[in-house]
Amino acid sequence: GAPLPPDLKKQMQKAVVSHTDCSPEMLQEIMDVATGMIDKCSASDGVKIETACKMIKEALDKQYGTAWHCVIGKGYSFDITSQNGTLLYFFYQGEYSVMVFKC
Repeated sequence: GAPLPPDLKKQMQKAVVSHTDCSPEMLQEIMDVATGMIDKCSASDGVKIETACKMIKEALDKQYGTAWHCVIGKGYSFDITSQNGTLLYFFYQGEYSVMVFKC
């Protein structure tokens, strides 16, 4: 589809959680890490998705132990098995869906 207008995209900068089974504290920490890394990897030509995923995974591995996974995209479906209390699926910047989980 067509890219979002810049003014609308700016209004949609806040992350919107679609599904999670994380504790409130863990949810906030993961959101801070993920949105920070996505912002850090954003450029005028878009988000460097692979770099952002790698940085999010490495940060969560360091903070919570290994086996974290991160998926960022504009259109995908999933069926995963994750460790209880570690799944987070949210939307960010109006066009990206982000899923992080530990297995």
